[in-house]
Amino acid sequence: MKLKLLLLGLLFPLFLPYTIHAAQLDFSWSAPKTYVHNKGTGGEVTYILWFYNLGNTTDKTIIVPIEVFLMTDTGEKHLDAYYPEILQHAAKLDEEYKEGKKYQYAAVAKGELSSKTTKNCVAMFEDVDPKARRLDIFVTGISHFFFWRWRMVDYSYKITYEKEQDYWKLVEHGMTKDASHRSYEFETRDW
Repeated sequence: MKLKLLLLGLLFPLFLPYTIHAAQLDFSWSAPKTYVHNKGTGGEVTYILWFYNLGNTTDKTIIVPIEVFLMTDTGEKHLDAYYPEILQHAAKLDEEYKEGKKYQYAAVAKGELSSKTTKNCVAMFEDVDPKARRLDIFVTGISHFFFWRWRMVDYSYKITYEKEQDYWKLVEHGMTKDASHRSYEFETRDW
C-alpha cells in the first residue's frame, strides 16, 4: 500500500503541467434554437441551431480538435453540419448577433486557435425529429489534450436540454465518458 502511494506521489508531478494547460480554452454556448426555413411552403425544412464560442485565453497558439454531435431521446443521431444558404437568416437567432459576425462550424473551427482570439461557431442539425423532447449535445476535443492525444480516455462535454413549450431548457452539463457519439461516428464511415 505504501509503495502504491509512493508511486502515485512520484507520478503526480508528471501530470501537473497538463492540468495547468487545461484552462487554455474558454468554451461558452447558448441554448439551441429551432429555425424553420421556407416556413409555410412545400420546401419547409426544420433545423436545430446551436451557437457556441471557443476562446484561447493564453499567449500561445493552441490546438482544438473539436467535433459536435447531437442525439435525441427518440434515437436520432446527427453530426453537425453547415448550410451557408440558411446562415444569413439563422444567425439572427444568436443572442449575441451583430451585423458582419463570422461563424464557423466544427470542421473549420478545429485546429489551431491563435493567442487571445475567439471563434464564433454554429452547429446546424437538419430534420431533427419534432417529437424529440430531449437533446444531448456532445462536444469532443475541448477536454485536456493529455486524454485525447494518447487516446487514454474519450472524454466529451455533454450538454442536455429538455423542450419546454417552444424553447430548449438546460438540464445539465459536464464532462462525461458516454461514448454514444463515437459509436455513431464509426457507423457512418465507409470502412
